[in-house]
Amino acid sequence: MIINVQTGQYRSRVLRPGLRRRVVVRRTREMSPELRRAVGITLCVGLFVLLAGGSFFHWISIKESSKINQLQVVAAALDSANIELRARKAGLLAPKHIEAVAAVRFGLHAPVDGQYHRL
Repeated sequence: MIINVQTGQYRSRVLRPGLRRRVVVRRTREMSPELRRAVGITLCVGLFVLLAGGSFFHWISIKESSKINQLQVVAAALDSANIELRARKAGLLAPKHIEAVAAVRFGLHAPVDGQYHRL
């Protein structure tokens, strides 16, 4: 049952051997001097832009690398200061230091045996 009457069988379009088309090879002419000069200038400008861009990004990367080195030096200094401050804090919070400060400033001393009572 064919729905469309005009539908036919598919046949590939193969030409008979005598009627085959020949591939035409185009011969390229030499470039004119004006075109050659324009292409040369374009290539030179492109190369210059490429090299300038590479140098610019190299300069930026070196600059950022020096900033990173400076920040690492600052971070190392802050780490050593942090260690010193933590050691000082630990010394100030030591029970012996607290008792010594209480004895000097406020005249407080730890009770000896027999001085304290439980209520």
